[in-house]
Amino acid sequence: MSGGRYIKQAIIAALVEHPEQEKYKTRAFSGENLTAMMEAIAEQGNKLTKADFLTPDDEGKYIVDTPGFWKNFDKVRDIVAKSGEKFVMEDFTKYLDRNETRNLLDSAREHGGLAKIFAVETFSGRYDEMERLWYKVPVPSRRDLFKNDGLLDPSLKRSMLAAEGRVMPEDNLAKAGLTPADLRNAFQERGNYEEVTRKLSAVGDYLRKDYLLLPDSSGDTVFYYQGAWDKFDDISRNLKAHGEKFETADFVRQVGFVSNILTRASERKALYRVFNAEHWEGRLADMQDLWGQVKEGWKTASMTSKDFDTSYAEAESKTYAKNVNFAALSGKAELMKPLEANGPAILPLGLKAFWDNFATAQASLGNDTLTVSDLRQTSGYMGASVLMGAVKFGHFDKVVDISRKSGEPLTLDDFLSKDRHGNSLLNILAERNQLSQVFTPDLWAGRVDDMKTLWTHVRINDRSQVDIAQAEVAAKQATLKLQAKDRFKLGGKKPGFGM
Repeated sequence: MSGGRYIKQAIIAALVEHPEQEKYKTRAFSGENLTAMMEAIAEQGNKLTKADFLTPDDEGKYIVDTPGFWKNFDKVRDIVAKSGEKFVMEDFTKYLDRNETRNLLDSAREHGGLAKIFAVETFSGRYDEMERLWYKVPVPSRRDLFKNDGLLDPSLKRSMLAAEGRVMPEDNLAKAGLTPADLRNAFQERGNYEEVTRKLSAVGDYLRKDYLLLPDSSGDTVFYYQGAWDKFDDISRNLKAHGEKFETADFVRQVGFVSNILTRASERKALYRVFNAEHWEGRLADMQDLWGQVKEGWKTASMTSKDFDTSYAEAESKTYAKNVNFAALSGKAELMKPLEANGPAILPLGLKAFWDNFATAQASLGNDTLTVSDLRQTSGYMGASVLMGAVKFGHFDKVVDISRKSGEPLTLDDFLSKDRHGNSLLNILAERNQLSQVFTPDLWAGRVDDMKTLWTHVRINDRSQVDIAQAEVAAKQATLKLQAKDRFKLGGKKPGFGM
């Protein structure tokens, strides 16, 4: 350790009235360290930094873990501020021992220093950070400090928020004759959500995000209750109407040791509500980011990765469809032009909105007919084909319509193509109970062998959807009719069709 370090440790030991301060003084000014000390004075100057206080000595002990440190914390905080630094949440939660059983917060509890941590001077302009640290303190110690059932002192909270230009949510609720407890009760069994919203509306207010995210004494919000998830879509729409929305940070914000809102959503099997496409219009990157924080084990209950892909594609459509007028298309080339200059190609043809407005778009295209080849293009962040997207959006009937009108058939490769999760188009159609449309006889006229080959890829449990023997007979009949029609066109010349 450098001589400068020893000097600083001696100063800190004296400042915090360390019981072994003489040991630190002796070490700093011992003959063997004297040269290093003089060099350090010349090179470093006399500034103490936060790191000097929060670094262990040669024995691995922290000088600050003493009653004197907390007695003189105001002085220490001022010294740290003069070095251009401040104490942050992580400083108080950093372990002070190799066994990771004790941190600076524990030291404050033991030596009466909590009141100095949870003060305006320590967290000025950073109320949210202080609140998150507050919930790291065990409830008994919290109750002892502010006598407020484990909550922060309201006068402290009010003054700190006011300094940040904010109003304490509890004060706004009081104007409607409500308390945080009333809000929580609204989402419990026999709760009256409508009455709470009525009272807020009566004073020109609404169910603000600040109200919904108010932590109780344990650190939980209203989203601990199933009722809050049952009303989540309504809550989110109401927030949007008032210019508010839940951000990714809101879902993953950790208060104390309780589960965050995203975890609560998983526990309540409500992830599908969190990732409802309508809540993420224009925020696709945020939607991806939040899904990336969903644990793999959660993706088997209320929302699978396949479900997310579908919801994301719908959010993608809501985001970009406003840039396309499907009733006034200049031609199908407009449907193939990417809507974003950078990143994966997002085609108007691949948007759910196109398929939802298919009749309007087709009428707008006139004789500029879409083909199955057009549907094989990839579109969107998920990199799926337009064909795959159309099927997942529930519009296979329109795909069939395009195939018939263009005269271009869907091939074995089309049906056996897979999405990014390894699900074939054929299996997706089977899951939607649409195999009867896949094996419609006229689609396989002249291609009966292909139809029989495709049938071998149908899972055993899905085969009850189709009487394949009957479908094969009908397809052969359709083939004969096609051959007869072609002979008539060709003046009796027989084309070669496989039966």
